[in-house]
Amino acid sequence: MGLEQKDRERVNLAFEKGTENFTREDLQKVMNDSATAEKKAGNLGEQFENFKLLWRLLKDYWNGEYKNAPWKLIAAIGFAVAYLVSPIDVIPDFIPVLGFVDDATVFALTIAAFQSEINDYKQWLASRQAK
Repeated sequence: MGLEQKDRERVNLAFEKGTENFTREDLQKVMNDSATAEKKAGNLGEQFENFKLLWRLLKDYWNGEYKNAPWKLIAAIGFAVAYLVSPIDVIPDFIPVLGFVDDATVFALTIAAFQSEINDYKQWLASRQAK
């Protein structure tokens, strides 16, 4: 089940603006609301694995363990998590099934926009696990 064209456009615009305007204070709020993010992530369907990877990247950045991420990537992930946590988005979360399609779309957009940087993070993870 996908989004209609007008909803896709609204999600894309929200992603672009949200990533542009995301601040360190917003990141603090996202990190403080980790329980809600992890709980709601179960509704992401196919994007759940992407959530787990991006959430780990965000936590590694937040804890100072991973320092190679550009701010734009952190802002995009932070916005994606904030969008997931927020009940106010393009398709409200209380609408069964459809309510999380837009949330999943934001995670898919993040993966697509930052594939190279995410691959760098995966390599960093692999190198840490090899030690």
